[in-house]
Amino acid sequence: MTTKDKFIKRLNSDSFKWLKKTIESRDYYSVDGFYNDAKRYVKAIKEGRVICSIGSVSRSGMSRTIKFVECSKNTRTGNYNFMNFYSLFHCLGYAQARNERDYFSISGCGMDMIFHTNYSNMHYMRSLGFINKVQCDHLCQQTPTVI
Repeated sequence: MTTKDKFIKRLNSDSFKWLKKTIESRDYYSVDGFYNDAKRYVKAIKEGRVICSIGSVSRSGMSRTIKFVECSKNTRTGNYNFMNFYSLFHCLGYAQARNERDYFSISGCGMDMIFHTNYSNMHYMRSLGFINKVQCDHLCQQTPTVI
């Protein structure tokens, strides 16, 4: 059974009906798109190519808007591409930021919220069958670079 088959089987289980419903509700996104973005996210975290951009911080400091992007080198041109994970994060339940395009809102203070976001995402990836426990334990500690 391939990773994709395991993912689809888990997606059809009762535990992840909410995720399947969210993916299918998006006009321009599909299960294949989610699968490919999740694989790309895991690979980018493994290779240390994920960058987090903080758009704004609330006056109270209790929430912020952030965007996670992958920096990858185009082998044909030698240029660098920045690809965003907005749709993946939206399907995982993160709320869209009100006034900033491609950003989502996270709430909390007293800890590194960028670390927490990646930590939560890696545990989702483990639950969905993209990585195993050993990989999850390592990758959830890989905080993206913040700009």
